[in-house]
Amino acid sequence: MKKLLVGFLLTLFLSTCLITGCTPARKPAPRPTKTAPTPTDRTKMTPDKQRADRIAREATQIKGVRKAVVVVSGKTAFIGLDLETREGAASKRVKDQVARRVTTAEPSLKTVNVTADPDLVTRLRKVADGINKGKPVSSFSRELSEIGRRIEPKMR
Repeated sequence: MKKLLVGFLLTLFLSTCLITGCTPARKPAPRPTKTAPTPTDRTKMTPDKQRADRIAREATQIKGVRKAVVVVSGKTAFIGLDLETREGAASKRVKDQVARRVTTAEPSLKTVNVTADPDLVTRLRKVADGINKGKPVSSFSRELSEIGRRIEPKMR
């Protein structure tokens, strides 16, 4: 009796598969998710990012500059400096040297804003990080204009 029942169930199952087309259930395709840019996305350098990197290299060549963070927006450069000394006269001298060197190295710039204020340098670093992650410079226009108001610009 058991063999007959097993044979019947097996026949029923196989006939059902043949009639309905026994195929695995199709799962919906996964939804695309927003992810952080991949390293290959970050290596795509815009002209402004390339200029910012060149300017940062120029700025760190000046004696007294440890690090430099640079954001370029059109014909304006915002340069934040981490200086070895924060003494008033020495700091001003280094900032002036950076401004002169940058305007010589990048003649297309109309305005060069240089700061060593730690708060403004931190804000510039956050903007630069956002740009490196793929956000457009235009999304930081309000922040850059506020930083620009707080820095004494060095114009041509």
